[in-house]
Amino acid sequence: MTRDITISYSPSADWWKGMLEDLWVTILEGGSNYWVDKIDYDKPEGMLFKDDLPSLKSGPHLAENFEVTIYHNGEYGDFDGEKREFTSEVAKVKTFDVIYDGVKLLSDDVKMTIMNDGDWDANDADHIFQLGVFGEVRYG
Repeated sequence: MTRDITISYSPSADWWKGMLEDLWVTILEGGSNYWVDKIDYDKPEGMLFKDDLPSLKSGPHLAENFEVTIYHNGEYGDFDGEKREFTSEVAKVKTFDVIYDGVKLLSDDVKMTIMNDGDWDANDADHIFQLGVFGEVRYG
């Protein structure tokens, strides 16, 4: 016999900012670098940041939910002695939404671990990121 239990959890803004910063740093510093070729963004309109551009390693900046472009699945070649990218897929996501959407798609037991402990590794961060970008884990 099985019975479901539903738990509702509403983390604070500070919790989200800390989680966003931790996950994005993990994603950028090795969690997703085997499939992400580049992440690019422009200065978001109407947002004021101390150093002109927002940082992908700052929770308060990431919580502003600005758009980034993710280049992935690129192939590189040598054309007349010049090495350059010749194919790449592109995904546009927002910095907060991509993490929120990825967390929502995790299994309940993994969600509970993250919400309770903030306990994740590079693989977990990568899976959250892929789930947020693609709605599934495509790589690794």
